[in-house]
Amino acid sequence: MKAHAEQQVAGLESKSQSFLAQFFSERKWFLLAAAVAAAICLMPTPEGLSVQGKYAVGLMAFVVICFFTEAIPLPAVALIIGSYQVVMGLSSFRDVPKTFMNDAVGFIMGALMIGAMLVKHNIHNKIALAILNVAGTKVNRVVLGITTFCAFSAGFISEHATATIMLPVGMGIVSLSGGINKVPRLGKLLMLAIAYGCVIGGLASPSGGARNALMIGFLYKYDISISYGQWLLMCMPFTIIMIPFVTFWLTKVFKPEVTDLSKAVEEIKKEMASAGPMTAQAKMALVLFLTVLVLWITASEHLGLGNIAIMGAVLAMILGLVDWKYLQEQTQWGVVLLYAGAISMGAMLASTGAAMWLAQNFLALASALGIKSGLPLLAATTAITAITTNTMADGPTVAVLGPILLQVADLAKTSPFAIGISTSLGAAFAYLLIIGTPANAIVYGPGYLKASDYLKAGSVLFLVSLVLVIFGLAGFWWKILGIW
Repeated sequence: MKAHAEQQVAGLESKSQSFLAQFFSERKWFLLAAAVAAAICLMPTPEGLSVQGKYAVGLMAFVVICFFTEAIPLPAVALIIGSYQVVMGLSSFRDVPKTFMNDAVGFIMGALMIGAMLVKHNIHNKIALAILNVAGTKVNRVVLGITTFCAFSAGFISEHATATIMLPVGMGIVSLSGGINKVPRLGKLLMLAIAYGCVIGGLASPSGGARNALMIGFLYKYDISISYGQWLLMCMPFTIIMIPFVTFWLTKVFKPEVTDLSKAVEEIKKEMASAGPMTAQAKMALVLFLTVLVLWITASEHLGLGNIAIMGAVLAMILGLVDWKYLQEQTQWGVVLLYAGAISMGAMLASTGAAMWLAQNFLALASALGIKSGLPLLAATTAITAITTNTMADGPTVAVLGPILLQVADLAKTSPFAIGISTSLGAAFAYLLIIGTPANAIVYGPGYLKASDYLKAGSVLFLVSLVLVIFGLAGFWWKILGIW
């Protein structure tokens, strides 16, 4: 009897040790992230940073590690962001939920639902066929076509809308090429071509993103005005140069399993032929989407991108173009939650003074290294903005850093105009994390990508973009234009 009891105890201990070993093996990155956050929170509070700001920096470190390593499901990280703020006294349980729901989050939610509507009525196949007819069937040319379409579209109708249009197109091509299990690299390639096409295009014009409009407003305070045409002249060369480079780099990093999409093209043509002409409902869905698109361009300043997107999704249900059950199944709600958490973290970094402290210390370090004015200062300010925009959305990044960096430029007797535009450009370089821009979050939704894929492909694009802005635009092109 005693021997049997001892065997049971030994068995339980063995199972317990096995469970702990498995837990530590599977959750090593989560434990590392938690340990780093705890170390930051327990260390003495640095000069110029409040205790709340220190706690905010700790959370940012935790989130960045979790996003890079996918230590736990990313929507769970978003939930931790909210709970952490309450537990650490950074905000009340009544106020935190408010930071999880703003217009950008509403946009992500509405855009994903509208994208699902387009898929249901096969409108994405028509767009795909149009691109394939122009680009041909070779994969590298198709990727070039998608990147080009997204880049020029994002410059004028926002990257949010562009990603919404193109996501079903990329998914359709993958599906018709055998599915994501058969062609995983093709899936990653097409999703990132959409996201990064939006990134390099959204900075080309003032209408490409909220960050651009914010910077134009900040420059007005320095009696500096910039026209739509001036912005295009200054920034469009970046987009034109980066389109072929993004295509080349992505096809090198994610070498696709197939080199020709003739089969996919034929399948799209057959599917469209068998479906016959567009149904009345499909035409209504297309008209609804185009109406939403026009409102995004013309009325978002008054109605908000998110409100317009949600109104479009609701109207689709009212008109019977799609039902709630279908949207519930097809919408990636985890992505919505993920982006909501990112917005909340950005608000926390701003309200606690952590974002300003980080920027000021970076600039102090730059000054200690002899970077005080001119092109070196522009390089430093662009770099800090580009790094920051990968941990919080681009709009909040410019909102927080823009006034600080313009003031630094003014004090350093360096062109606030050049510093301001380069800051806005740097805020677009959200290549590294899912939360950096809605386009990244949207293409992450179908599950083709891992968080590490952004780092794998985006790190080189991040560095190349910085070099191109600092030396190609500011160091060469803008001097020809007489801005310096």
